[in-house]
Amino acid sequence: MNKTIINLILTGIVFAVFMIALSSSMNSRGVKQQVLEKEIALLVDASVPEMEFWVEKKTFNGVIQKVEVRDGKVFVAIDGLPSLKGYPYFSRYNVLVEDDGDKFKVKIR
Repeated sequence: MNKTIINLILTGIVFAVFMIALSSSMNSRGVKQQVLEKEIALLVDASVPEMEFWVEKKTFNGVIQKVEVRDGKVFVAIDGLPSLKGYPYFSRYNVLVEDDGDKFKVKIR
């Protein structure tokens, strides 16, 4: 009986440590994603018509799979984590995003 209880406690501790490590990993990726969305949104806000800028796919924050602009928000998918909320921008100009090989080209029209 005592052996079973000790095994259950040890299994619970190992499971808890695993879950804590996994959740901290997910949170750091989410923060990196939010930082990239905010940076791109601020660049869009500061842009004027006919301006273009590039976002490298391989960054310090991870590998960017997708950059989207829709409904007045910037969405960035990084390291397989899709964006759910996005980050709003307040530009009155049209914003287009093109995949250009190893980078994304953001055009302001």
